[in-house]
Amino acid sequence: MWGAEGPNSFDCSGFTQYVFKKSVGVSIPRVSRDQSKFGQSVSRSNLQKGDLIFFDTDGSNNGYVSHVGIYMGGNQFIHASSSGKKVIISNMSSYYNSAFVNARRVL
Repeated sequence: MWGAEGPNSFDCSGFTQYVFKKSVGVSIPRVSRDQSKFGQSVSRSNLQKGDLIFFDTDGSNNGYVSHVGIYMGGNQFIHASSSGKKVIISNMSSYYNSAFVNARRVL
């Protein structure tokens, strides 16, 4: 649900913005593309719980950030699903593995 900022419905970047503000009092940019430039760059091999992870999910595979989630450890992340319109936990499956663009550490 693009543009939804919660708490009853979220788009992906609205969810991450809400979580960081409500849980630790940190304000991050509103849209995923801007969030993908905020904080410290982190390599995929150095991901830690709480890192923002960004994906190119629009099918172009050009590295354009179109989705964001929060890494939970164990190769899982939490995000607002664009298909189901709800917050879900997903694995870094082959789909998300191939769509991965970058990660940022805000905390």
